[in-house]
Amino acid sequence: MKRLLPTWASLLLFLLFMTQGIIAQKKTMSWTTSSKEAREIAGKGAAHMMNIEFAQAYQQFERALELDPDFTVVLTLMANLSNGETKKKYVERAFASAKNKTEGEQLFVKLVTPENKQADNQKLWADLYNMFPDGSFIGFFYTITRPTPEEQFAAAQEYHKKFPDVAPIHNILGYMYLQVKKDNATAKQHFEKYVELYPTGCNPYDSFGEFYFITGDMVNAEKYYRLALEKYPFNTSSIEKLNEIKIAKSKAKAD
Repeated sequence: MKRLLPTWASLLLFLLFMTQGIIAQKKTMSWTTSSKEAREIAGKGAAHMMNIEFAQAYQQFERALELDPDFTVVLTLMANLSNGETKKKYVERAFASAKNKTEGEQLFVKLVTPENKQADNQKLWADLYNMFPDGSFIGFFYTITRPTPEEQFAAAQEYHKKFPDVAPIHNILGYMYLQVKKDNATAKQHFEKYVELYPTGCNPYDSFGEFYFITGDMVNAEKYYRLALEKYPFNTSSIEKLNEIKIAKSKAKAD
């Protein structure tokens, strides 16, 4: 047995080396920045963006840019979230900042090219996904920008297999099953999972409220819209839906 030990040790080291090599080969896009803190803050902003929490995303991205004004990915996302002259300035800054960045970042910034049509950006997301198939952020936006509902559904299922614990994919699948597949039971399971994975967020409760609103359960709809506002009091969609429910209640009493 003693003579076998070096062989097993060598094999173990070889397997460890191979595993590290596989991990190192994961294809994700660089988020080049001079500030580690800016990268962490940008990650929080990106998560908000994936969860349709755009105001919170904007705030996080502003903080990241205070730490690194030339953060290409964040400048691009800020351009995407902005309008008018503010958008124009972010677009200019994003392109200027990308000149010495990675190939992926130089492709990413093209998403805010002013002349782009929807089809242009769909192709750009596809190109980015082909370059970086292991990135959860790139993969998510590739999924939701597919040209047809069928392609979106197929991409969402594939994404869910890769990243089952990325909360916002359950939001996407929930709505797909609710509105496209007309499968309320499966839709509900995804909205439940969305809340489970992201209990501190506003959008999971807003989406679950929308599920109940669409399926006619106004008691639970009101409950979840109120829970959404507990997480973020300025959530417009929850406020508007609660007003609709209030008006409907008043009409019902009047009748």
